[in-house]
Amino acid sequence: MRGLPACGLLAVLGLLPHAYVPNAHAAGPVHIVDGRGRTVQFERSPQRIVSLLPSLTESVCELQQCHRLVGVDRYSNWPEAVGRLPRLGGGLDPNIEAIVALRPDVVLLSTSTRASDRLEALGVKVVALEPKTHADVQRVLA
Repeated sequence: MRGLPACGLLAVLGLLPHAYVPNAHAAGPVHIVDGRGRTVQFERSPQRIVSLLPSLTESVCELQQCHRLVGVDRYSNWPEAVGRLPRLGGGLDPNIEAIVALRPDVVLLSTSTRASDRLEALGVKVVALEPKTHADVQRVLA
């Protein structure tokens, strides 16, 4: 078992700012500590990802993991391919029922949203991140 800051998840997924990603081929569960200080455990690399923040959507795609996205927020518009994905509301007003119906392995969202508690109560894994500076975005893409 390994404990990782959330930035690791993005590397594993090809995604996040406050996380660092472990070796995706490593055996055993991976623990991610997100921007809220909460630990999220993954038995395997998430394949079905919902992103509720445009910067996280773009980061996932920049890391060549766009094919793992199954839904995005209403504001995500790059790359063009995300335009074909289901729109699930905004970070502050996501459509919880639609998200749950997509059966995501993880939902990436802002630390400022209140939706994380509702999603977790429904059994959905959530990783909350908040890239606020250019340096945060660079860490996502590193």
